Amino acid sequence: MKQPVYLNHAATSNHKFAATVEELCHYLTENNNLNTNRGSQNIDELELIFDARQVLANFFQAPDPAHIIFTANATTSLNMILNGLLKTGDHVITTAVEHNAVARPLHRLEVEGQISVTRLCCDQKGQLDPDQLKSMIRPETKVLVMTHASNVLGTILPVSDCFKIARNHGVITVLDSAQTAGFLPIDMTEMSIDVLAFTGHKGLMGLSGIGGFALAKNREPMIDPWLTGGTGSASLSFEQPVFLPDKFEPGTLNMLGILSLKSAIQSIERIGLNNIAAHEQLLTKRFLEGLEKLPVTVLGTSDPFSRVPVVSITVARLDAGEFSQLLFDRYQIITRSGLHCAPLAHQTAGTLKSGAVRFSFGWNTSVEEIDYTLQAIKEILSA
Repeated sequence: MKQPVYLNHAATSNHKFAATVEELCHYLTENNNLNTNRGSQNIDELELIFDARQVLANFFQAPDPAHIIFTANATTSLNMILNGLLKTGDHVITTAVEHNAVARPLHRLEVEGQISVTRLCCDQKGQLDPDQLKSMIRPETKVLVMTHASNVLGTILPVSDCFKIARNHGVITVLDSAQTAGFLPIDMTEMSIDVLAFTGHKGLMGLSGIGGFALAKNREPMIDPWLTGGTGSASLSFEQPVFLPDKFEPGTLNMLGILSLKSAIQSIERIGLNNIAAHEQLLTKRFLEGLEKLPVTVLGTSDPFSRVPVVSITVARLDAGEFSQLLFDRYQIITRSGLHCAPLAHQTAGTLKSGAVRFSFGWNTSVEEIDYTLQAIKEILSA
């Protein structure tokens, strides 16, 4: 077995596409002293940025390339969105399995007395009934923000059903796609998504430090700029520009990150999102079936086709951190243990005190690596 075995794709993807690496190297060789949005602009870079926006707009079915906003990651995007949207007295609905990228900004606004928050109940597997949303919506409900899939339980949430209910009541819908972009098809129109937050370094196979959000039509006037600064446009005014994308893109853009995202998504489209999903579902199915024979508790649904390629487990006689370390020390298997920046999900699963060990798979994960990992788990537990 080629080592190490990397099973931490839910945190960040490994082994970027060869085409992406080649494009990045070419960019650094040819354009490393050039810079957009400042002074003399380079036509090639302006085209690169526009092309990247176009690729992302097509990928997510956003209404316009200008509605693609680049940020550092999904966490930055969600902070910009939530702080820009919410005003004193607003009510927000979210879920009981959110990542801290959503939970912490909402918590801060709530403890400051600006907003109130209600969470949709999820069962222990992370599943929820969209109909409960109807009784939670109030006259002051402004936003429904949801993760597309739990980064702990792996469970895919019924986002479209929830968002359609919210839209019918005039509630703005915000999706955190950190665990699903690059695995599930995301159509902003079909899924009733008003604002889509994405990150580049997970399933989209880009570099760390690049992400963004996409806006549906007529939603940008509702969001105030949370970050302000230089844009290279309307520089005489102290006010942030009101037009897109400048309204939400102060500062120098991450050109390498943008290029990596554009290139990686083009590779994903060449491979086919359905082919990527089929491969990763096969791996998840094989892993879940192998775990059935072992003395472990699997979090989330047992259906490999109702979850992303993320499987978290607990072991009765081993601490999660100790178990993860044994996998690495003895077998060079890289996992992630603890609470995974998602205490709400662990509270829902009943593992808030113990945490869990998370195995997450990607396009480059092989069947042989799955079988090797199952054998390693078996050997550790039988020792």
